[in-house]
Amino acid sequence: MKATFRTPKTHKGWIGLFAILTIVLLGSWPVIPLLNHETIVFGMPILMTWSVILIFLTTGILMLLNKMGVND
Repeated sequence: MKATFRTPKTHKGWIGLFAILTIVLLGSWPVIPLLNHETIVFGMPILMTWSVILIFLTTGILMLLNKMGVND
C-alpha cells in the first residue's frame, strides 16, 4: 500500500490542522521545560496541572472541529 501525505483542501481543514498542531506544540519540548518546577497549583505540580489542561484543550478543540464538520 502506498502511503501519501494529504493536505487539507478547505479553509476549515486548514484551521483544523493548525489547531491540532498548536495543541501538539503546547505539549512538547518548547513548553515542558518552562513548566518543570516544583510549584504547586490546585494541589498538583504545575507540569501535571498543565497536562490536565492539555487534555481538556484537546477534547474541546476536537469537539469544536467535529461541530464545524472538518472531518466531512
